[in-house]
Amino acid sequence: MKNVKQIHTDQNVSQSIGLDIALILSKLITGKSNLHYGIWDGLEVTMGNLCLAQEAYTKNLFNYLPKKKSMKILDIGGGGGETAKKLLDKGHEVDIIVPSEELAKEAKETTKGNADIYQTIFEDYIPKNKKLYDVCLFSESFQYIPMDISLPKASALLNKTGIILISDCFRSEAFKKSKTRQPGGGHSITEMEEKLVKFSLKIINRKDITQSVAPSIDLEQKTFNAFGEIIIRLSKSLKEKKNILFYLLKMSYKLFLKERRRKDLESRLFNKGRTSQLFMTYNKYIIFKLKPPKI
Repeated sequence: MKNVKQIHTDQNVSQSIGLDIALILSKLITGKSNLHYGIWDGLEVTMGNLCLAQEAYTKNLFNYLPKKKSMKILDIGGGGGETAKKLLDKGHEVDIIVPSEELAKEAKETTKGNADIYQTIFEDYIPKNKKLYDVCLFSESFQYIPMDISLPKASALLNKTGIILISDCFRSEAFKKSKTRQPGGGHSITEMEEKLVKFSLKIINRKDITQSVAPSIDLEQKTFNAFGEIIIRLSKSLKEKKNILFYLLKMSYKLFLKERRRKDLESRLFNKGRTSQLFMTYNKYIIFKLKPPKI
């Protein structure tokens, strides 16, 4: 596939399945391939406003880019290419790293072939011709990469004036005391701060937008509950009619999903335990604009 360079690793498959599913749902719901939280300030938390919230997120993120024209930007974990498309429209040169073939295809289509796309994980990425960038961008991809790899490698990929821009979820100190799985995810914010010192990264900007993105969790829970209600009603109807399909589905469900997976899925579908308030308790959603030490 033109413009797509494939670098295969064993980790590609395990990292890409969930993203491929998220891409399908995102396109179905919003018509776009955004794979990130939204900023909900001033918006009612409904599925109809999801696209607007995600657009607000991207607009806010771009406020932290250097005020330069025609920058070389590496979009690490660039999803379906929506962010890259907007960067291209602003006149920048963009390379995208994605872990799956489906994401690579979507990114190529979204960017109309105007970005170079690398189907790999960041850990294995090697720029051609020792290319250096003005920006290494992690938009909700930083949490999936060990910090001892992501931070020094991103620093090494920058030119002398380049910056690292991270927008992602981090676990707060409260998470260490929790005995159950809580909404959110990411690296420990305390460990992140330690790594910034370790790798001599200067914080140019640090913005906490936890409260603005947290309603995304409420919308996610409402969506799962809606699917759960549909499943309950269909199951009840099939059972009352003694439809053989009901028994086949029930048997397959228990056969192909392990008990722990079933409990996790049922909790998502039928409970209301994932809330924005819990998200704000156990997470910090931070934008970091970082400058590596001068070489």
